[in-house]
This record gives sequence, structure tokens and C-alpha cells, in this order.
Amino acid sequence: MSAIKTYAIYKDGMLVLEDPVNLPEHTRVEVVIRKKFSEFVKKFGEPEAKEDIDQLLLKTRRRMRDE
Repeated sequence: MSAIKTYAIYKDGMLVLEDPVNLPEHTRVEVVIRKKFSEFVKKFGEPEAKEDIDQLLLKTRRRMRDE
């Protein structure tokens, strides 16, 4: 089965999906919980980069191209 991406809100001990999903009753699913990055930034502040991301991407693309 392909992945279905939707969002949920944690309320009263349960995850409540924002959109309906077309699944048979009692279907077992895997749930991965990630907070939005913007919430992380609000709580901890803007992370400090140890390396220029543009340069890192350029190096990675060159390395992948040359392999």
C-alpha cells in the first residue's frame, strides 16, 4: 500500500486526523510523529549552521555526479 499523508491533532489522549482516510475498519497502520520545524524554532531558537548549506549541497551534488 502506498503512503497516505495527513495531519492530526492530539486531543484527549487520541490522535484525531484532520482529513478522512479511506481504510477498512481495524486496519493496522504505522504512525510517525514529527513536530513542525517552526515549533522547534519557536522553542529553541534558530539553529546555528556549522557549514554553509549551499556549499554543502554543491559538494554533495558534485560527488553524486562523479560517482
